[in-house]
Formats: sequence, structure tokens, C-alpha cells
Amino acid sequence: MIGPSESNDVALIASCWTTAGAVSPLDEDQRSPAPFAARVGIAADVGFAGFGITHADIAALNDTIGLNAARDILADSGIQFVELEMLMDWFTIGPSREASDRIRYDLLRAATVLPVRHIKVGSTYGSMHWPMDGIAQELRILSSQAADVGVRIALEPQAMANIRTPQDAMEVIERADHSAAGLLLDIWHIERIRLPLETIRAIPHELIVSTELSDADGHVQGTLLEDTVNGRLLCGEGSFRVASFVDAVRATGYQGPWGAEILSHAHRARPLEDAIRAAYASTRDAVHS
Repeated sequence: MIGPSESNDVALIASCWTTAGAVSPLDEDQRSPAPFAARVGIAADVGFAGFGITHADIAALNDTIGLNAARDILADSGIQFVELEMLMDWFTIGPSREASDRIRYDLLRAATVLPVRHIKVGSTYGSMHWPMDGIAQELRILSSQAADVGVRIALEPQAMANIRTPQDAMEVIERADHSAAGLLLDIWHIERIRLPLETIRAIPHELIVSTELSDADGHVQGTLLEDTVNGRLLCGEGSFRVASFVDAVRATGYQGPWGAEILSHAHRARPLEDAIRAAYASTRDAVHS
């Protein structure tokens, strides 16, 4: 189900890891230790309009309160829409594709119950080459499945993945030629590949499904994967061109939501309410500056 269309107010999304508490995407068990209702309630109380949910969250909800109860919690809190993540390896073959297909099924099923706006998808890590036409064909199929349940696919170019730049992603999206397929622009990946922001301004706004904001130190700490999981700071705490990135995205005509995606050792160590409140305040300031 698609959430309500954006109003003139700026809608902010509490991306899943922003509210997950003391758990990391690198952990074997990625379920949040914080109760779902508490996470949703805090996010809504501080002002977030959207709420991110991982596949691990979906599995935990299925095993506990169920998706219908989760839908009621979201509705009662005032959260307007949900962002689901993360689907990787959706165009591969073998065991990785089999695992990806199971996640795809769960996310699409959740979208028939929860007020889902879009599903975040990445690509794959590693050096194996995948033909662009094959990726585009798979994206068309995935986008058609998403459209059947009323949501869009937000393809996120990632600095350490084979779909690395917004231009890579746009080529896939254009070849897929499906209205449900679009881009997710995450400042962390843009900054880590040192992409000129003029290239963002040239993106057609209708292709941008959502965005994500954070900040980080000027130098990568560890691998790119370790850095993105452990070193994302609040907006204004690092060296990223946050204000310039926001201006470049807005120059396209984009009027959709802005995600707060904060992942770091420090963020996970904070009390949950303090962490979510700080993420909201810094992201709000970044988009209103």
C-alpha cells in the first residue's frame, strides 16, 4: 500500500538502523533488541513521518505480534508510511539468488499489510560482472511485482557495489523501463566516491524515490562496508557536503521525503530515545537550513 503523497511539509524517514538500537547490519542476528512499539512511538513523537523496517524486523514481527498488529501500532502512532529494506542479489543466480528470493517474498508480502511507500534494493558486492541488460530485465520483473502491491522500488547505488553511481543505476532503470523503478540517493555513497554534485542536479526528479542523509569523517575507517556501518555521524558532525547535497537534490525538483540513516558505534551506544531524537533534529536542521 502506498503511503499518502507528500505535502508541502518536508517528510523525514527514520531509516531502520536509526531506530534499531544496539544491533548492526554486520551482526549475524540483525533483529532489533528494542520493542517495535517503542521504536515506532519514539520516532513518531519526535516528528518522523516515515519508519524504516528491515527484513529481520519483518521476520521478528511475524514470529511475535504479527504484521496486522504492527500495522495498527504504526497507524495509532501517526506514522504515515513505511520504508522496507534491504533486497540484495536480486539479479544473481545460485544460493545467493535463492536467499534473495525468500527475502523478496517476505518484503512484498509485508507490503500488502503495512503502509509501505517503497522497498530499498541494492545490487551485489564482489568482482563478478553481470550484464546490464540482464540486470535491467530482472529490475523490470521486480518493479512489476512491486507495482502489483502498490509500492515503488528504490535502487540504491552503493560505493562498494557493482551498481556504484547514480549514473549506473539510472542506466539500469532506463533499460528496465518500468514506472515503479527509481533511485535512492544516499549522501554517504555519493561522498565516498567523491561524485561531483552537478551530476545530481541533472537527474530527472521523477526518478528519485527517496534520499538519505548522514555525515562522516573525511577518511574511510576500515573497509567501505565497515565505514558505512560504523562511522555514519549526525548531519553537521563530519566533513560531508550536506547542505550542498540537499541543494543539488532539490535543484532536480524533488519534493519527496528525506531519510535519516545514522549507523555508528556511538549511535548504537546511546539510549534509544536520545539516539532517535538526535537523528531527527540533525536531519531536520539539514533540510531546513
